[in-house]
Amino acid sequence: MSPANPLRLILVSPLPPPVGGIATWTRVLMEELGHRSDVAVRHLDMAVRWRAVTHISPLARLSGGPMQAIRDYGRLKRMLRDGPADVVHICTSAGLALAKDVLMLRAVARHGAASVIHFRMGRIPALARTGGTEWRRLKACAEAASVALTLDARSASSLAENCPGADVRTMPNMVDIRAVDAALGGMRRGSTSAGCGDDEGPGRSDRGRVLGDDVGFRVAYVGHLLPAKGVTDLVQAAVASQREVDMELVGPVAEDYRRTLDALAGGASERVRLDYRGTLSHDDAIRAIAGASAFALPSHTEGFPNVVAEAMACGRPVLATDVGAIPEMLEPRGAAPCGICVAAGDQAGMAAGLRALCDDPEWRRAMGRNGRARAELEYSAPVVTRRLADLWRSVAP
Repeated sequence: MSPANPLRLILVSPLPPPVGGIATWTRVLMEELGHRSDVAVRHLDMAVRWRAVTHISPLARLSGGPMQAIRDYGRLKRMLRDGPADVVHICTSAGLALAKDVLMLRAVARHGAASVIHFRMGRIPALARTGGTEWRRLKACAEAASVALTLDARSASSLAENCPGADVRTMPNMVDIRAVDAALGGMRRGSTSAGCGDDEGPGRSDRGRVLGDDVGFRVAYVGHLLPAKGVTDLVQAAVASQREVDMELVGPVAEDYRRTLDALAGGASERVRLDYRGTLSHDDAIRAIAGASAFALPSHTEGFPNVVAEAMACGRPVLATDVGAIPEMLEPRGAAPCGICVAAGDQAGMAAGLRALCDDPEWRRAMGRNGRARAELEYSAPVVTRRLADLWRSVAP
């Protein structure tokens, strides 16, 4: 498609608020597409704003989810009627939303446009093993779409094996490295900390040291504070590590869960200190990551977490679970590892990882440099947006 005749795209995906991985991806993609003249995008915002992000029970989801699904389906049909589209790109976290996604894909086909269903989760291999309604609906979406996108190779392999008629591909998330560097540009340069403290700023950008003068080993976590995100595992692992750990927890948290975490850390003779930062702006969250010795994401399930790519762009080593695309991102056993992977829920492995990160600053620095280089080469926003645009052009009628 030329600038004079751009590809006509409808992007069905949430935008902040609330802040989340898919919403952040959408924001960065929309900004990148604003710099391109070969893609004309219309956006359908599917963000959930009728319940708190920490209220994830089935009852909470059912209380307003069906009404939003009906509304979003109607909005897409109006957009298709109001103007032609070459490609409709639908992001989904699966679950109950798949029933709506199937209807959307069929509506797109009736209007003669190509469709991309983008599965923004890492549970596909598990769903393939267990079957059930969600798996059947997910396969129906893959078969109805022109292309089914997954975030990691394991998901792609599982889906392709079970849907031989579907065109299954992988696409990584993206990180806005320019925004990361802009956020870090205002940080006060600090001196090298003693003991288990840190160290260097973002790898290849040579931005100098970005930590303050605090001494100690600091671990940052950014995300919703929920048991399913492995925050309980992380706190218990920090206690078991027998190290002094300052833990910076960025994100919304329910008061009863906060009390649970405080009780877990309280038995550590104050070795583990929890600092609840609440929901921060994107720039402040980036600064929190860069101000730490390491970043941790102990989730029980993930797709391709943007925040891990942002931690890599900050030049920070990552301690995370072996779920979704995380092993592909960190390559912990490769020639240039960017972090440590442990099994989901493996508190002993996580404790060992914390000890290793605390005790070996030079290793931390090396993994941080590797992460920055990999983020620039594989996951920067211009690189991934170019891959998406090539994909859309390849399927456009």
